[in-house]
Amino acid sequence: MRLILMVVLIALIQFAPVRLGQAEELRPQLNDLTAHFIEVVFGVEYENMTARPEKVAKWVGPVVGINVQGRQTQQLLDLASKHIRSLAKLTGLGFRTLKPGETLPNIDLVFLKRAEMGNIKGQNIDPEVIRSMASDPTMVCYFLNWRSPPEFIVKAMVVVNVEADPVRIDACLLEELTQVMGLPNDVQAYWLSMFNPNDASTVHSPWDALYIRTLYDPRLKPGMTPTETEAVVRPIFAEALSKVP
Repeated sequence: MRLILMVVLIALIQFAPVRLGQAEELRPQLNDLTAHFIEVVFGVEYENMTARPEKVAKWVGPVVGINVQGRQTQQLLDLASKHIRSLAKLTGLGFRTLKPGETLPNIDLVFLKRAEMGNIKGQNIDPEVIRSMASDPTMVCYFLNWRSPPEFIVKAMVVVNVEADPVRIDACLLEELTQVMGLPNDVQAYWLSMFNPNDASTVHSPWDALYIRTLYDPRLKPGMTPTETEAVVRPIFAEALSKVP
């Protein structure tokens, strides 16, 4: 099976402060919310590392394996589990620890010291890209994912710097685990969202949750183009906005 490496993203240790009270008051307009979702799904943060996706891609489930490796601690596992439980609720996917020898679509969750993060090796992994990313001394974590064919996510990897501050690890795990679901891009928005560059959220905002639920809504099918996607998500978002006071 040919795997296509589609996404390589970095989360940095330096986060801009978010004024939550002010951000929560900002309600997106339908056109803005729709355009933002399209750019999150079909964009990439680093154009020089990977091509822009042309189709909606998601895990098809019903179960995604989790394979934990490296310098894990109970605190780190608890942080990851919190976000995985949230994603299970929002996507409808089941997540469970991968058993030895299993070949389920899976996420490798790798906890390493900062100096070890550039040593990731494996099939379909470009060592030069990994070394380039790991050379940034401010890195908290990064992710990679693979699609085969382009509309199905079959594997992902989230690599975490265990030496970073736990609050920043918490925010980074939220972002990377969400992005490997099929929402790979960071895009600036005027409402509260973990997809804002430099956001430090440790829980999904209502708008983040809407994006995740919408991506895994059966009406939005793997392989849809941006135009087809917009036609599906616009009425979903319009309904959601109509319920906001």
